[in-house]
Amino acid sequence: MRRESKLLPRKSFFQRKAIELIRRFEVVPDSDGQVSYRLTASGAWARSRPAHLFYFFKKINLSAFKLFVDLGSGDGAATCMAGLFTTAIGIEADPDLASEAAESARAVELGNHVNFLCADFFTQRIRAADILFIYPDKPVYALEESLGGWDGVLLVYGPHFPPKRMLLARSLKCGRESLSVYRGWKM
Repeated sequence: MRRESKLLPRKSFFQRKAIELIRRFEVVPDSDGQVSYRLTASGAWARSRPAHLFYFFKKINLSAFKLFVDLGSGDGAATCMAGLFTTAIGIEADPDLASEAAESARAVELGNHVNFLCADFFTQRIRAADILFIYPDKPVYALEESLGGWDGVLLVYGPHFPPKRMLLARSLKCGRESLSVYRGWKM
């Protein structure tokens, strides 16, 4: 018979789901030491690090937002992790990745908190979100153009393609990963 210590707190549902997502989406280098990436019809996709996403989303208090939309959601790691904090929608143009993402959300039983669309995010009403997330593989100028005047928050994972017209509100680091938080527009 296993006895539980009364000194150690039980893990909450939130903590258990976060651990389950981190394990499911864990970034494991291949035999050459490379991290998974894939070329799609819309560009390149690379894995986000789920433990770092969890850290970033806690730091920015993602729970304070009503609708998180992941632009180019890939395997769904960021969208699923965001679903622990708020309502999250992933938009992915690649049918195989979109299907993989939806299956991951079902497997970890995120229910109505997470949904995926197989579409080009430029054809969707992304301005309805109060927070957008992108791990860009190319400059985000067309995205900025489509958002002109939008009053939400844009999260940019990685250092490669910062927006030119939006104001940097905060920069976060976790290990070698970074997340930049943009809010507002330059004059």
